[in-house]
Amino acid sequence: MKYILSVSMISLLLVGCDKGGGSFSVLSESSTFSQEVIYTPRKLDVLFVIDNSGSMDNYQQSLVNNFSSFIDRFITKGYDFRIAVTTSAAYRYPQLAVPGNCFSFCEESRVQFRRGSPSNPYVIDKANYDLTTLTGKNLLKSDFIANAHMGTDGSGDERAFSSFMAALNYRTNSNGSDSPNKDFHRSDAFLAIVIISDEEDFSQIGTGGLSESYSNPNLVPVANYKTSLETFTGGQSGVDFTVSTISILDQTCLNTLDPNNQSNPGSAIGRKIGQRYKQLADLTGGTQNSLCQSFDTSLDNISDSIEGLSDASFVLAKTPVLSSIRLLVDGVLVPQSATEGWSYIAATKTIKINGSVYKPAAGASIKLNFDPDLSAP
Repeated sequence: MKYILSVSMISLLLVGCDKGGGSFSVLSESSTFSQEVIYTPRKLDVLFVIDNSGSMDNYQQSLVNNFSSFIDRFITKGYDFRIAVTTSAAYRYPQLAVPGNCFSFCEESRVQFRRGSPSNPYVIDKANYDLTTLTGKNLLKSDFIANAHMGTDGSGDERAFSSFMAALNYRTNSNGSDSPNKDFHRSDAFLAIVIISDEEDFSQIGTGGLSESYSNPNLVPVANYKTSLETFTGGQSGVDFTVSTISILDQTCLNTLDPNNQSNPGSAIGRKIGQRYKQLADLTGGTQNSLCQSFDTSLDNISDSIEGLSDASFVLAKTPVLSSIRLLVDGVLVPQSATEGWSYIAATKTIKINGSVYKPAAGASIKLNFDPDLSAP
């Protein structure tokens, strides 16, 4: 994740100038760049893609039961977040909304973000809640619970990948008005997609019906969705977006959830290990979480991952003399370290804070001093 620090120049003669970290410049004619700022974490846009087929009621309940601790971490860290919910059947509009091919569940409302009732928002935006009060926090959580526990009347033809792309790209209603999805993702926000399903993704092109075959020629390659998200965000995986999954990861979990399928593991129709979910999580830097473990553990893993990708980085106005860099977080000198400290990326003139020890919290005071390399362009 990127945090841009505008570093102002103060012209000084630096004979023995203290850099704020116990070191002194030996340059007789140069400029020191120094700025103190209040640290603000990058914005977060979180999209939950929830399977709403007939077998998902218990898992929806587990999600809402454990959502409180998940969102409390974001509130405590001071993140500017938005949260929306879509389903594994959102693809049906407009992909299947063709006369004679719709089958069922193709109404335009299916691609809109889900809400429990007209009194619940399509998008839960931190800015609309007073999170300094218990009342505000409880209202946010109750809105999410209403949106996420949407029932199990969805299609058994789950296509989570096609669905999140359909929902993200749904900007205009058929009547020409703005869709409720339009402004969900902010260009300067990190996009975290979380898929929850007890079935595999079989997203395919065209208007064909249910096919749970990996050899289906119309099956869309998983890598295509990484590319689609890169295009949508204008960024790169693991830096600007991730896809995480809570799904069936192995045969043990499959046998637990679907014991009747053990005698026919190669059947065309039936629960399967989420190989495609696992692949997309790997391609985008997301996490893989088993549907057979507690949701509390899974949501902790996902929030840890999102926070871990929020390593602060600051783009410098000038190329620094590496040995002169002094970075302080709330007055504490941060060491140079690739694991717990700062590192410098020369190609982008970026200082990055690695690890968790020195990672600033929202509102932290950041002070960065360095001597510019006068020989650099």
